[in-house]
Amino acid sequence: MEDAHLVHVKTETMKTTITPTKDQTTGTSRRRTAISRKHGDRGPRIRPLSDLLDDDTIKPRQQLCGPWLLERGFTMVFAPTGVGKSWFAMGVAAAVAGGGSFGHWSAPEPRRVLYIDGEMDTSDLKGRFQAAISAARDTKAEMIGQNIILYARHDQPEGDTSFPDFGSDEHIERILQRVRQVRPQLVVLDNLSTLATVDDTNAASAWDPFLKLLQRIRGAGAAVLVVHHANKGGETYNGSSKIPVMFDALVRLRPRTVVFDRAGAAFLLDFVKTRMLTEDASRTFTVAFTSEGWSWDTLVSTDVRDLVRRLLDGEFRTQSGAAAALGKSKGEISKMLGKAYEAGITTREAIVAALAAAVKEAEDDVEGAPINDF
Repeated sequence: MEDAHLVHVKTETMKTTITPTKDQTTGTSRRRTAISRKHGDRGPRIRPLSDLLDDDTIKPRQQLCGPWLLERGFTMVFAPTGVGKSWFAMGVAAAVAGGGSFGHWSAPEPRRVLYIDGEMDTSDLKGRFQAAISAARDTKAEMIGQNIILYARHDQPEGDTSFPDFGSDEHIERILQRVRQVRPQLVVLDNLSTLATVDDTNAASAWDPFLKLLQRIRGAGAAVLVVHHANKGGETYNGSSKIPVMFDALVRLRPRTVVFDRAGAAFLLDFVKTRMLTEDASRTFTVAFTSEGWSWDTLVSTDVRDLVRRLLDGEFRTQSGAAAALGKSKGEISKMLGKAYEAGITTREAIVAALAAAVKEAEDDVEGAPINDF
């Protein structure tokens, strides 16, 4: 006969035991579930939250290169063609492999990186990595060269057709075999359009094989940085809204106009999504890669975003009023808004309209007062 407080559920793979325990603070009975396995058995782990909280073997995920790229994490960087996605990915890879820095982010220690490329000629790969390694900071070129393992479509022996399709269920095991051989802490996929065949990029189900592959790579202990194309407008990634659900961070690159003395890249960088608490989530950076290496500047800070938010919320009626409230000069406010316009987080027209609305709604509106002084 089944006891109301003690239930045994047996299957071929595991035994679940639910036993009563005494709550020491209330004196009431509660049940604790424990999952036990026989030697050699396999099955799902189902356990009380208290066991998870008391599990000292679970450690916080460490940063690989800033709070947006963590151990066993998923990050996507997307941009229009020719903006600098691969330069960015190579810069990150060099920092992670060498334990160096990239922008104002640092890699705490050297890690192994598996860089998988589906597009570039080997000559271009060689030239770009040489430039990326030369530009790397706080590390040694030898360390980067040893820790980046390259697996490239156009670097395979003549006649070899084994390079896998990252969008195919049939090739998942082949890809995982490569990952297990290398045992990287970071896998870079450059780029998604050339590595994975997706029949209908807007169909959610079409991405299932690739998203399943990401989960399997994480199960092997690696983080993944995916390089992808933006949509036609350049404001978001190309494909289904299902894609970003799994990602910890989405990094957007948008073009800037910079004159180069040789091949390079220039872009605005911001975060469309971040699961981690970081001030970078509200910042926009101007980034350039030239013969002098990487250059970074903060175009939009949290102060700029706060100013834009307060103006659009109708808190101020004039530039002078905003300057007085924030303890800045009128010229400083103009410069801050100029950065906001350049970064695309608002427009001059939107600010003018917000000021006009604030004047109209103000109870102490004075006839003839200027709508704005921007």
